[in-house]
Amino acid sequence: MNGIRKSYIFLTSIMLFLAFLLPFLIFVSANSFAAGSLSLSQETEATILEFSSNKLLSTDDNNYAHHVEVSMAISDDGTFFVGWKNSETHNGGGARVSIVRSLDRGKTWTQPYDMPMFGGTFTRQSDPWLYWYNGTIYYAYLEYDPNYFNNPSGGYLTQITIAKSTNYGVTWTPVQASNGTHFADKETIVVGENDTVYLVYDDADVEDPNGNATIRVTRSIDGGDSYQEISVIGEDEFYVGPYITLNGSGDAFVAWSWVPDGGGNLYLSKSLNKGITFDTPRIINKDGNYSAIEPSGGSAGKLTLPVVKFDNDDRLYVLWADKFDQVTNTFDVYLRYSDNYGSNWSERIRVNPLTAGNQWNPDMVIDQTGKLHIVYYSELGNNYRSYYRTINFMGVERSNAVLSDEIVIANEDTSSLFTRPGEYMSIQLDQYGIPHVVWSDGRNNEMDIYYAYGLTTLPFPIELVFIIVIVLIIGTISVVVIFHYRHRRLLSKYKKEEKQIKNEQ
Repeated sequence: MNGIRKSYIFLTSIMLFLAFLLPFLIFVSANSFAAGSLSLSQETEATILEFSSNKLLSTDDNNYAHHVEVSMAISDDGTFFVGWKNSETHNGGGARVSIVRSLDRGKTWTQPYDMPMFGGTFTRQSDPWLYWYNGTIYYAYLEYDPNYFNNPSGGYLTQITIAKSTNYGVTWTPVQASNGTHFADKETIVVGENDTVYLVYDDADVEDPNGNATIRVTRSIDGGDSYQEISVIGEDEFYVGPYITLNGSGDAFVAWSWVPDGGGNLYLSKSLNKGITFDTPRIINKDGNYSAIEPSGGSAGKLTLPVVKFDNDDRLYVLWADKFDQVTNTFDVYLRYSDNYGSNWSERIRVNPLTAGNQWNPDMVIDQTGKLHIVYYSELGNNYRSYYRTINFMGVERSNAVLSDEIVIANEDTSSLFTRPGEYMSIQLDQYGIPHVVWSDGRNNEMDIYYAYGLTTLPFPIELVFIIVIVLIIGTISVVVIFHYRHRRLLSKYKKEEKQIKNEQ
């Protein structure tokens, strides 16, 4: 009898323990997943094991079969925006730029919306760039009259347009943001304190045999309602691709490529007066001129373009791809950092683990802990895919770079016969530190835009937890009922035997 009673007490204790444990598991799992993607608390650092299955975003081929060169932004409350350019051919120029939104953190997406043409006239559009700041989504893109290249001096429209929306992309207000002399190209924007919008772009003289380009800066101090040109940084026939960022004090820094025949370099210039003037440009890569252009031909076109960003400690990072490795003579992705605003730079750090093939078109985002999340294309043989890798800087001076394993993002290859995926792809982090990536992809024999998010180390999907909970509850109840039934039968038998013994006495 004592053994049965002890077993009954033991099983009852297990049931009570599960009653306290299971709600905790449910709570943890419910807070680990949101809208179908795994997430963490804001204080927890996410470790990415792999990426989700890929979702097609460019679902409208009615007017344009090919979609490339993609940008992404995420609002403070977790609304996702993705924009890209459309083209008639996989290797042609931009025709129109589109945008989609997700209100449930990437689980579902709206249908593509083509951005309005400026002034109601027929224009062509390209080079999309998205930026979220303080309740407003900004969409920058170049726009020009189709007749411009037939007669560049004919007064035809060429400009950078920046459309803004204060209702999450439901309606847009396009504004002329550039006032250059020639063809406006290759813009980036950043928004800072007091909703000040900075735009930097190439003003390219297409009539000049050498393609002379001037880097111009315009600024809006009224939240994007109007723009004024405030500075000209420099002029050279080989300047291309300026990228602008702000440090913690709101000072503007611009990096760009200088790519003459035979190898070029990267330049950096900064402004300490809100973009009014910039200091003398300084070379970043003092170990040689390895910036390069590889025109699209039998494989995807490649170009050295910089990405510059500050972390929360005002360390400045520059990310790019060039042909520093002269043994293979291929593109690799490199990183440098500066702890004195670009006066001095660290040694270059190769990001991609393999030097075989080509790695190019990098983008990065920096999380609250200072970890760098980097994406790029990698071309091995006759195909390429998008990849992801992180870098943590350890040690007292944060000089020891610790690189994670390389993780493939795209589920399938893109043939190198698709030669123009665009000059950039995009990565952003949500409020939980989970990376979200968009890129150009030719898996269906046309260029399309795909999306994926990182999967972390937390192993319990909410659906699986609920199944385990139900099984454990049913199993525990069943065991307790069986033991309770056996206990009653044995107790009844024991009482009968006890009564029989008494009667015999």
